[in-house]
This record gives sequence, structure tokens and C-alpha cells, in this order.
Amino acid sequence: MPPATMNMLLERGGNEALDVNPNFGTTIHLVTDGSNWYWTVFSIMSVTALAYVVAAYFVPRKERFFHYTSIAATLFSAVAYFSLASNLGWTGVQTEFSHYQDGGIRQVFYARYIGWFLTSPLLIINMAFLAGLSWPTVLFMAGMQEIYVVGGLIGALVPSSYKWGYFTFAVAAFLLVLYNLAYVAVQSIQTLHSATAYEKLTAYFRVVVGSVGLIYLLYAISWALSEGANAISPTSEGVFYGVLDIMALPLLNSAVLYLTRRVDFAELGVTIPEGVTKA
Repeated sequence: MPPATMNMLLERGGNEALDVNPNFGTTIHLVTDGSNWYWTVFSIMSVTALAYVVAAYFVPRKERFFHYTSIAATLFSAVAYFSLASNLGWTGVQTEFSHYQDGGIRQVFYARYIGWFLTSPLLIINMAFLAGLSWPTVLFMAGMQEIYVVGGLIGALVPSSYKWGYFTFAVAAFLLVLYNLAYVAVQSIQTLHSATAYEKLTAYFRVVVGSVGLIYLLYAISWALSEGANAISPTSEGVFYGVLDIMALPLLNSAVLYLTRRVDFAELGVTIPEGVTKA
């Protein structure tokens, strides 16, 4: 094979996302290393979704509620990361600050926020139902989590200092979610499962709640450093967010799924009627 042909094949085997979908109209944007990282996270989310599908096969149909929400969350995340890795789903926004590259037009991925809008409430819903919370409380927590995401998105798209107002709304909304997890949910799970053989469930749940609180605090810090203050590059932003997404879905959500092994699904109110699932 001629060397020129070999070189052409090697080039085609690389990541051409930024060549096919180039950056335009921005001065601060994703580079190939960042796209490679996004492909890595996409692969992790896809494999995790497949693992959840396989795990659901070994669970009775009526007890697959948490598996279904977990599959949906990781698939939504995989689609979002496919978009990010392909350098799609973004717009340019004038930076407020000049900390990185003296400012300019920064690439902001709204596809990331669409993914979060679909995925992050599902983790909260899983935790809330595991604790036996009522539907109104679960819906309230999911709604506050959506405000957390939407506030971040609108703030990221605002070029002026008004972005920090949306950031404040977002953080306040998540604090309400965290209060319900750390206080209401912990009390509920302690009462609901006190008579079961799973004596350490409350202690494990507290660890998960603390981890969720820390992770979403770090999300806010990452936003402040990237879309907020323009202090780090889009690639560093992607690594920061990607690590947090991996911790939230493949790790923490899997921990929640593990904790559901010995709970009474009928008592939680999430049993799926057999007649609905027969096909």
C-alpha cells in the first residue's frame, strides 16, 4: 500500500469531529483533546446504560422501576455526550470577564444542559422513591432540580453580570432539593425501613445524600469558573463536568440501584402492575 494511502487511512481513523463540525464565530472553544474526552464519557455512559439493561433482565418485571429510570438517565446522557463530542449543540456568548485568553466569544454547549434537564431529576427521583417520599414531594424536588439546570443554562447564555442572578436562583433551588434529601428523605427512610433486614440502609443512604450534595456543589463551582467567570478553557470545563457526570450517574446512581435490592417495592409505591408489562 502506498505511504500516501496509508497516511490518508490513519487520518480518517482519528477524531475528525472538529473538522466535520468546525468552530466558527468563537475565540474560546473546544479543541480535539476535549472532543476525545467527550467520546470517552459517551462510551462510559453507553456501557453503563447497557449494563442497566442487562441487570433489569434479572429483576422481576414489577420491580424494574429504578432500572427503567436508570436506563433512561444514562441513555439521555450518552446522547448529550455524543453531541458534545461531535462539537454540536452549542452557541457563542460574549464573556463578561477576560480571565481566559483575554475574553471574547466563548463556546457554550446548550446540549449539555438539555442532557442534564433530562437526567439529573431521575437521580433525585430514584433517591426520593427509595426513601418512600410522597408523589407531591418527589415532584417538588424534581421541579427544583429542573430550576437548578435551567438557571445554569440561562445564566450561561447571558453575557452580562445578570447571569449571576440566574446562578443564585439555581443554587437556591438545589438547596431546597438538598434539604429534602438530607432531612425529609433521611427521616422517611429511617422510619420506613427500620423493620427490614437492611439495618445499614439509612447509613448508606446518608453517604449517598452527602455525595450528591458535594457533587452538585462542585457543578456550581465548575459553572462559576467556566461559563460564569471565564477562568478555565472549554476543554478544562468539559473534564470538570465530565468527571462529575460520571460520579453522578454510573457511580452514585448505581449505588442507589444497589440499595434497592432488599426494599419492599409495594411499600414504596413503585411496583409496576404485571398486566402493564406483559407484551
